[in-house]
Amino acid sequence: MTRIATALSFAALVACLAALIDAPTAAQARKTDSGFAVKHDVSAPLSVMVQRAPARGAPDKEVSIHVPSRLPGRDKPADAGPDRLRQTAPGGGATPPPLLSFQGISDDDNARFAGFRVVPPDTQGDVGRREYVQFVNLLMAVYDKATGNRVFGPVAGNSIWNGFGGICEENNDGDPVVLYDHLADRWMISQFAIGTDGHQCVAVSTSPDPAGSYFRYDFLITRGGLNDYPKFGVWPDGYYMTVNEFAPGFIGASVVAFEREKMLTGAAAQFVKVGPLPCAAECYFSLQPSDLDGRAPAAGTPNTIVMAWDDQTFGTGRGPDGYRLFDFAVNWSRPSASTLSGPTHVEAPAFDSNLCNFRVGCISEKGGEMLDPLAGYTMYRAQYRNFGSYSSLVLNHTVDVSGHSDAGIRWVELRNQRNGWTLFQTGTYAPDDGNHRWMGSVAQDQRGNLALGFSVSSNNIFPSIHYTSRSAGDPLGELRGGEVSLVEGTGAQQGSFKRWGDYSTMSVDPVDGCTFWYTQEYYANSGSFDFKTRIGSFRLPGC
Repeated sequence: MTRIATALSFAALVACLAALIDAPTAAQARKTDSGFAVKHDVSAPLSVMVQRAPARGAPDKEVSIHVPSRLPGRDKPADAGPDRLRQTAPGGGATPPPLLSFQGISDDDNARFAGFRVVPPDTQGDVGRREYVQFVNLLMAVYDKATGNRVFGPVAGNSIWNGFGGICEENNDGDPVVLYDHLADRWMISQFAIGTDGHQCVAVSTSPDPAGSYFRYDFLITRGGLNDYPKFGVWPDGYYMTVNEFAPGFIGASVVAFEREKMLTGAAAQFVKVGPLPCAAECYFSLQPSDLDGRAPAAGTPNTIVMAWDDQTFGTGRGPDGYRLFDFAVNWSRPSASTLSGPTHVEAPAFDSNLCNFRVGCISEKGGEMLDPLAGYTMYRAQYRNFGSYSSLVLNHTVDVSGHSDAGIRWVELRNQRNGWTLFQTGTYAPDDGNHRWMGSVAQDQRGNLALGFSVSSNNIFPSIHYTSRSAGDPLGELRGGEVSLVEGTGAQQGSFKRWGDYSTMSVDPVDGCTFWYTQEYYANSGSFDFKTRIGSFRLPGC
């Protein structure tokens, strides 16, 4: 999320729609835009381009949270009572200890290599054939996945665009995503750049080496505004992205596809954008594109865009709770013929996205400030797998499990047996131990085992990084594997705008299809603007 000086509370979710409730719904009014990148080229090797400039002495900065000022269901009461799917015990099954657990990028690195500190880190990364690449708001680094040793970086995120010119080279605004494109053995790296307009800077490696050269692109996404909270997914016919658009207030969520085939060769590449979807009687926010792991879907399969739908927040009389899904089918020969169909709705047992009336400060920690739960966000990422006889889509979001703003994680697996998406299983992971669990990321391995990583905190413990799992044969809707620590926090966050995470990432090793990799933030010492990040791996038995 873009960097400004003051925080906006998610409680601000409540002002721009009063006059829009009678406006057309997203299904009735959709704008399609397309075009080519503003500029593209091929870079020198990243290892040659980078220069570790001395610290510039800039002040610490907060990466501001941008949210709609009003949502249509926001004035309705929260769902009453405890979450009826709550899992109150962690189980004691097959969740293994980490194979590797090593230090990632820290705010000390930000101060040294970018010239200032920032919160939150937007902790993100992915695993390839040989390396793990991590990208936080300001910096990226490469690690040997066999040992955890850092082999390149950290370097400023915009180092990839050195010599490119324009806003992508000048700005290091963050909201980064790095994805390993296993279909091509390449790396896709992106961050936004905000000026008068909102740009998306996208780079695709020319080889499997993440420190090598890149095909670089600058796409103009939002004229006169901000393409906030971009999230990406790899798909055979494109790199798919979702954004929340502001100009300056919230104007809706948009979905964008980038022409992957051309970007893999460095040719002039198109984009197709549908949106912004009007925020009216229904409001779409924090959509997630499908991100492919494993075998490709059938040729011509559209990318599924998904969002956790809490009727108490995102619609008035538009329930029940569940998941809104769109199919984005792009026609690169005739972009105007591209379609975003839907939404369809998959019903789920009720959940409550309203924690602390959407205030930023809601999650307690030992000896520190109240932390941001990112209530109402569908969390990164929506992982897609093709299992042959069916396809699965797994995702998660933070919910109130008690009616008293106790945070837990609602996770879900949707399945499509070639006749549309249906609910296969879902549950709410929130052991009854007095601790909050939030900022999750979930994925499945090639056997259908599932792992969920998250932050855990309370008045009695420092924020820590844990994960849990379920084996494919466990009873549906339960994470029975048991909860394991990746690293225990030994300090609290203080005086840092109450911000935490914004997102984390659970990935699966593309080589064995079994090893999970997770990255998240924590604190080693109590203080302000002093986060650490951790990267770890584990593998469930039988995979």
